Amino acid sequence: MTKLIVLTGGATGIGAATARRLLSKQCEVIVLDLVQSDTASSQFIYCDLACPESINGALEQLPQKIDALVNVAGVSNALPGETIMAVNFLGLRHLSESLLPRIEPGGSIVNVASTAAFDWKSRQEIINNLLDTKDFSSGASWLQENQKAWEDNPYKFSKQCTAAYTYRAAGMAIKKQVRVNCVHPGSTGTQLTTEFRKLVGEALYDWGVEQVGREGEPEDIAEIIEFLSIGECRWLNGVEIIADGGFLAGMVGGWLDLKSKPNSTS
Repeated sequence: MTKLIVLTGGATGIGAATARRLLSKQCEVIVLDLVQSDTASSQFIYCDLACPESINGALEQLPQKIDALVNVAGVSNALPGETIMAVNFLGLRHLSESLLPRIEPGGSIVNVASTAAFDWKSRQEIINNLLDTKDFSSGASWLQENQKAWEDNPYKFSKQCTAAYTYRAAGMAIKKQVRVNCVHPGSTGTQLTTEFRKLVGEALYDWGVEQVGREGEPEDIAEIIEFLSIGECRWLNGVEIIADGGFLAGMVGGWLDLKSKPNSTS
């Protein structure tokens, strides 16, 4: 049976690679994005995740029954902090909770965060305060009132919130027999890489890539997203998967060449 997948951010990078893989598996893929790319999809719907009205407009055009939602869309620190938080977390949450009732039993939600967010538990209390807000509007108000808590690196904070939210979303979805999981890409060559290199520092970024042999490719992450969204993994639920070529494993295992590590410029 053909599966129907809603995919945000399908115009470029990891999202485009994911769309290609899902289409190759005979899925119908509805892409939500600001622009329509050359990447094939079954349908394109304009959607600005920074705007709840735009999300609601997209929801009106989406089918009443889908098999999976894949949240890939994201923006970097090149944009204003409020926009980053809106796209990377508030919009993701609003879309996910709105579509959850439409996901068929056995379906899934996949959130794409970042290895920059894997330490979210170190800020769990402040993150939970945002997650406790009820909707997009109240979340935006909280962000305005607590700007000092996140404005130094809104991209990192937004992805930390996405990772932490995965656990709550898994609890909401389990009664519908829907799984929710999270992928943390490491250094991956996409349209956002230039900004990440600036954020981390050119030398430190290159050092990290050298430790694992190469920079990740969008296809590397798309493989994992495909598995989580339509693969045979019915008992995999509420987990964070690191996809960084082994970098964090090197930190834990002690095999990174720390003597050659340059100082961060961030």
